[in-house]
Formats: sequence, C-alpha cells, structure tokens
Amino acid sequence: MTTRILRGRSIPRHPSAQWGDDGSHARRDVRRAGRATALARLLAATALLGAAACSAGSGGTSGEAGGGADSTGSGGEVVAVLETAASERKAFILRGTVPVPPGVYPRRDKKVPFSVLDWDGRVRNTQMEVVSWYPRTVDGADVVEVLAMVHPPPGTPVGSRLQYQVVENPHPKLAMKVHPQVEDLLSRPGAVLLVGRDVFGNQYGVDLWQNERASSGSDRKTFRKGHLAETVRTHGAMVPVGASLGPPSGALPHLFGVHAYFTAWHKSSALSLTLRIHNGLSGLDKSDAVDDPLGKVYFESLELWVPKGWQVLNQTPDPAMGAPRQVESWTAFPLVKARTDGKMHSMPSQAQFHRRLALAPTGRTARARAILAEEGLAFCQPEGATGSGEPYSWWNPRTARYFPQNHRLPELDHVGAETIRNKHAIDLANLSNLIETGTAGNYPMINPAMGWAHPWGVAYCGMTGGSEIFLFDGVSTAWAASRDGYRHYQLVHRMYTDRQPDVLFNKDGEPTSLPQWVTHGPSFDYVHMLFFQKLIGGHDPFGFDQAPTFQRDWVASHGLRPGYEATLDGFMPIDFQHYTRATRAAKVLAWLGNDALSRDDLLMRAELLRLSYHMMPNGPGGGAIVSGMLADWESVQEHPGQGFAFGRGEAWGLDAVNCAYALADRGWRQGIRSWYEDIADLVCQGQASCSGFIQAIISVKMLGGEYHTRQSIEQSITENALKGMLETVLRGADAGRTEQIEFVLAESTRAMIGPMAWDSSIRGPWNYLAVGPKDKNQGVYCGGIPSGAGGAGADKFQIWSSFAYGYELTGDSQFLDRAAEALGGGDLHTLVHASYLDNLENKAALLALVQELY
Repeated sequence: MTTRILRGRSIPRHPSAQWGDDGSHARRDVRRAGRATALARLLAATALLGAAACSAGSGGTSGEAGGGADSTGSGGEVVAVLETAASERKAFILRGTVPVPPGVYPRRDKKVPFSVLDWDGRVRNTQMEVVSWYPRTVDGADVVEVLAMVHPPPGTPVGSRLQYQVVENPHPKLAMKVHPQVEDLLSRPGAVLLVGRDVFGNQYGVDLWQNERASSGSDRKTFRKGHLAETVRTHGAMVPVGASLGPPSGALPHLFGVHAYFTAWHKSSALSLTLRIHNGLSGLDKSDAVDDPLGKVYFESLELWVPKGWQVLNQTPDPAMGAPRQVESWTAFPLVKARTDGKMHSMPSQAQFHRRLALAPTGRTARARAILAEEGLAFCQPEGATGSGEPYSWWNPRTARYFPQNHRLPELDHVGAETIRNKHAIDLANLSNLIETGTAGNYPMINPAMGWAHPWGVAYCGMTGGSEIFLFDGVSTAWAASRDGYRHYQLVHRMYTDRQPDVLFNKDGEPTSLPQWVTHGPSFDYVHMLFFQKLIGGHDPFGFDQAPTFQRDWVASHGLRPGYEATLDGFMPIDFQHYTRATRAAKVLAWLGNDALSRDDLLMRAELLRLSYHMMPNGPGGGAIVSGMLADWESVQEHPGQGFAFGRGEAWGLDAVNCAYALADRGWRQGIRSWYEDIADLVCQGQASCSGFIQAIISVKMLGGEYHTRQSIEQSITENALKGMLETVLRGADAGRTEQIEFVLAESTRAMIGPMAWDSSIRGPWNYLAVGPKDKNQGVYCGGIPSGAGGAGADKFQIWSSFAYGYELTGDSQFLDRAAEALGGGDLHTLVHASYLDNLENKAALLALVQELY
C-alpha cells in the first residue's frame, strides 16, 4: 500500500485505505469532560409503505415511548458515537450522519449493520440511509444517516449533552408504523393543497401529495424509507381551476412549480413538509404547456390548504405570512398574503423560495415544534469508542469523508465546544429575528424583506471581498455538535435561495440537464444555446421569448407593481466565480443532516454548471461560447502546456459538480463520467509544463493587463476543486486519471511555494503573478518573472489548505516551512492554533494536518 510519511509516522495516502491494529492511530483520549454520556443503540430500518400509505409517522410525541422492538443480541464493538442535546421529550428519534469505511453499507444480505445503545444499554433498532458514495459503486456508501428511537436518562435537564454509541449489530430492516391520523390525511385526495391567485383573481392549485404525476410515481422521489422516517418528494405545477385561459383576463397555463418534501415519522401525528416554490419550469416537453416558462410572474397570494382540524407551523415565520382562514372543509394558511395596498407580488423568471413547515392535528403541536427545532439531530464524535480503533467520524483518517475533499477535519479543543455553541446560539437568534421581523441588519443581512423574499447580501452577483469564500464549511458546527449552528445554516440557505433566480426544472421536478438539450446534427452534436448559468442571448430553446405577457401588461398599465420590485429585480444570482456562497449552506445541510432539499439544490447547481461548461459546439455552425470548455480545449490545443483560462469560476462550478456526484445515484454518476474525463484531460494538457501554473488569463485588473497572469486565490480554489474531484470521483475508480490529477495538483501546489510566486519579503505568494507574456506565441515564464510582474501583496486568505494538499501528495517539508513563514515565522503548531476561529474554513486542512503531525 502506498504511504506518505508524516514526521516518522507512516499513514495511508488516502482515507479509503484499510488500517491495521498496530496502534498508529489508536483511540484518542477523551478531551472533553463534563458531558452527560448516554448510551444508545441503532437497529434496523426500512421497508416502506408505498402509494398513499407511504406517508409514514415520526418519532414519538410526548408520551409516545417505544420505537420498534429491541434488537436481538447485545451488540458488538462500538464503531461511532453520536452527540445531541437533551429536550423535554421522554423518547425521541436520534439521527445523525456518520462516515463509514468501504463495504459497510449497503450489504448483500440487505441487513442494517449497526444498532444504537440506549442510555440503559439496551440495543435499539435503527434505520440507515445513504448520504454519499465512494467513487467505486462496489465500495458502497461513504457517509450514512443513522436513526434510532432512544431515551434520555431519567431526570436529564433540558440542554444537557447526551452521547449514544453506535455498535456493530446486523439486523433486518423494519417497516414503519404510520400514525392513523397521518395515514388518513395522505390517503385523501386534496388533503394538502397549495393554492394561489393571479392578477385577475384566477385560482390555481396543486395537490401536493396526490397530484396526477405524483400519484403515477413519475416525479416521486424517495430520500428516506424505513421504520422511523420516510421522506418523499413530489413535484407538480399549479394549474388553473375553473378559469378560461389567455387574454384579456384569463389564466396562465400554470402558475408556479412546487417541490413538496414530506417526511412522516414513527408513530407521530406530526408531519414535516418542506416546500420549494419556483418560477423555473424549463419548457423541455414541447407537447405540454404545463412546463412552459412564464417569464416574470405577478400574483396576489399563495396559501397552503389543509383539512380543518390540522395546523401548519412555520420553522421561521415572516411578515409575508397571514392569519389562517376557513375555506369550506379546509383551513387556508397564507404563506404569502395579499398586499393591503391592492398591488401584486412579483416573482422574477427562474426565481424560487422555500419554507420549512410542519403539519399537526390541532392541539397536538408539540411534536411539530420539536421537528422544526431539529430536536434529536446528532453529530458524530471523534471519541467514545471501545477497542483498538477510533470511532468512525470526520476526524478519523480512515473515514474522513466530509465534503468532496474528503480531508480529515481539525479538532477545535483550543476553541472549546461550549464557546462555539454559545456563539452559534447568538447568531441563530439574531438571524431568526431579522427574518421574523422582516428587517435589515448588519452586513451581509443588509436588506429588509421584499414580499416573499428576504435576500442575503448585496444585489451584485460577485460581492466584493473574501467573506464566505470558503473551501470548507460547517467545521465548527460538526465539532461542537451544534444544533443551533445547523439551524443557522438552514436560514442562510433560505436567504440565499431567495436571491438565486437561475433554476430550471423539468415537469418531473428534476433539474434540466445538458443531454436533454443536445441536437444530433448531420455532422456533429451540438447544444443550440448560448448559456452561462442563464441563457445569455441568441437561440432560445426553452421558450422564454414565447411566454405570455398579457398579465404583466395589465399590472404595468394599472400601476399594480409592488414597491419592492425594482430592488428585488436587481438581485443577480451568485455567479460561478463566487458559487460557493450559493452552495455552502446546502453542503453543510447535506453532509451533516442528509437534508433532501439541499441535496436537490446541489444537483441543480451542478446541472447549471454542466449546461455552461461542456465540450459541444453551441450551434449548428460549430462555434463555441468563449466561456465554455470547448473554447478552453481549443486554446489548449493551440498552446499546450502554457496555462489557460481556468480559474475560480470553473473551480467553484467543479466543486458543485463534485458535491452532486458524491450525493447522486448511480445513473447520474455514470452519465457524467465522460465530462469528468474531459476536465482531467483539459487541466493536464493545459497546465504550464515548466512552472506548474494552471491559470493564465489577461485582465486589466491584474498587472494592468500586460501579461498572462494567475491570481493566487483562484489557484487555491482550483486546487481545492481538483482535490475534491480526485477523492470523490477518481480515487480507486480510474487509476490513470487519478495519477493525472495527482500530478497536476502536486505541480500546482509546488508552484505556489516556488521561486516564481513566493516572495519571502512579503511572507507569501504574490496575489497577482505574471506567468507569461501577453502574446502566448512568446512562450511562458519558467524560472523567474520580469521586474514588477508580481503585485497586490501576498495572499494570506485562500492559500492555507493548499499547503496541506501539497505536503500530503509529495511529503516535501518545504510546504510546512512556507506555511509557518506565511503565519509570521516560528513553531507551526503554535502559529496555526493561535488564530482560533479566524479563517478556519480555509485553514481547515492545514490545521488538521498539523494536528496529525505534532
């Protein structure tokens, strides 16, 4: 087995390698004292309901103890530890994500491999769900979600820290026992409706559970399926009810598209319901107007209708909500109430928003509130196992499968878990208050609510500065097992969604995808559109140019536009160069919570990048959009080994695709493999052969546009994306391209610390660096640069994890020396720990490496 040397210790080169029991990574001592330790046990899960009964129940309400029969056997070795905070409930569903070695799950015998020990040592049945996958399908899941019904020790104060041990104990999957009220609700057509009104008062609706397509199963997607929780997504378009179509005052062919994520919980009468409401139908089906794009839509109101006797609770209420009202046999809960001034609400083309809700019978809302508060959410821990090895966690090199980079996370003992949790509680309270009151706050929450929207940040798509431009995220939330931290990411996710008008969904609810828009011409295949995150002109295959205008014209001519419209329209979707701002919260929610909405959002982000960056011509004439992969390929073929225009935009897009690849099913992964092969070949052939730099662009913002340059922050972002591709897509699945990307990454990180980029007088690499003359025919710079061809000082923000990636690939101690120099000089361990949480999300890999070394 190939190894790398870490100061006298030989450890596997990549985390999927198998470890022996030689004590080289023995279980660490428990560093955090004072926790109420409770044992818990996971047993089996899954067998679903199907059709209408598929709507299962959830963890018991107050007094709903139990949760399936105890497992047989006493349980084996402890393999993981989950930590949560105690609530008032006497029984609750513990759920948390756990990284696992290859081959653990799924099993050939279809059994669930683990159980959980309850506080009294009893073995509890578990449900297990796949979160993400190893590069090789045969290796199975690399991260799983574990669910078990457990109890706190008697007399445990609310908020106390509880730990439950996950043990080896294979057992059969179990079927769900659905609460009768939930089963009754979801067996009734028209029980859960989303209803809206347009500018003329025409009514539109969609049955969220039993709409025609969902009932046929054509757009029903299952995310969880077991005896404790079942999550099913449906999708439908809101269609007109009893109204004629078209001008002068008729209805549109449809209103919004709606994703509905239902989660039923074991024996619970409460039901989770997350909604994504979007104006981004793609027009793929040319025979059905139900998926035609509408352009900007004006509307009066949107309401969620449930049968009388049921209530709707919103995780974070906002001023757009209205008071419930009775409508025949339903209670209507306005998600976006009608304006008091008689004007309409406005939703831009391709815009979207989501709401996290819970449904409960009147008078039985305690469990619904617990669901929305994420009670029972747990986080894997680095300590607490028995036997010879560390528990499976993000800190165990054997199972370090967090985010696509799959790098071990740093330990934050020097900060303190309680300190982190206190900060998260304050952050959550502050952000919740802004949403609930609809007010603006400090940067970046500088905007008040605008009808349904409360967007994050400034309107410009590339907010200036490095805030939120992070290689890792959620690091402190994971370490501190912070439910408030997780909840804060949910709100950040919500506010970023409000400002991303770029989605394109087909009528089955799946993101529209590049292969669906390929034209098979007589000589070659092409994609007939100029697309870069959004359609930017020319041929319009979606049909935006054919969208009906009569309702928009009416609103304009009668002065019915809302006052916020111009401000909201000014918000540009976060662009590819800053794409991590749009993906970061979704990544945390997917890896730490197996959140279905976030998983789908990351898939959408990936598909938009793939529509923008591919190897096909953009029309029948064979031309290529300048921002596309084909144009880059042609440039590289003309000037191989000289660098090319591959920077942060391509890299953050690649990072999004890496995320989707980790989380996606086998079919989607197989369909995108050739795209990854193109990426690997492109960067390998395009990288400057003598210097190792990948990026080479001309920009007036860099050295006056007089050279081909590379920007240091973009270099590090690219290295991070390639690291993610290496570990999530290639490692163990494609030996040849693994070697390719390892070489590219090693040479690129060497270039960062090499004589061209590094200047010890500024203790770092130049932000801007000339890598070649303006005329590429004159070659590239190799051993040095002309005087004045480096500028804007040293990059001290983005570089840190690249030191770790370079050292781990090469074993070259100069990476460690340069890291210490950049931090001011001295002992690297002391230096890297001194900044506490400062820029932690970019220093994470280096901090984790230093903790391994010292």
